[in-house]
Amino acid sequence: MAAFVNLSRRVQLGTAWAGTAPGLPGTQTIAGTLTSAQDLSTYVRSGNGGGSVNMVNGDNFGSGGFRVQYPGIRSGDTISFDAISDFAASLLHPIINTTLGGLGALVYVDILATSASRSSTNPSFVAAAYISQYTAVMGSVGDLAAASLTLELTGAFTYLTA
Repeated sequence: MAAFVNLSRRVQLGTAWAGTAPGLPGTQTIAGTLTSAQDLSTYVRSGNGGGSVNMVNGDNFGSGGFRVQYPGIRSGDTISFDAISDFAASLLHPIINTTLGGLGALVYVDILATSASRSSTNPSFVAAAYISQYTAVMGSVGDLAAASLTLELTGAFTYLTA
């Protein structure tokens, strides 16, 4: 059984993609890379996200009294990040609100399990998403300043190995 500890995950967001970008209508084969990558790895403390499929009911008289389900439209759902907040020039807050375009902006997401280059043992999880929520100030007295970022995916959430 292979296992690893999250130590050096790389989280990048950008506004431009070279190649066949994720999220384009009808695009099934995605290739390329971010050309305007903003590395948020030093801010992100945790994150989650993934895909799902809407199950469609196909009950019929021949099903013997059992439900029949078919996979319908696939969705990338959301990716959310908890981060360390920073308002200084060229850091987290200005990157999200200025460089990436702020709420409602389309961004490309590129997440790697480690900081090493993309490969078959270190796939790059990629998607196109809109910045749907950004909370710049969170936390209690004595806590490290925190922020949260939620991205609504559009199109495929897939992975690349090259």
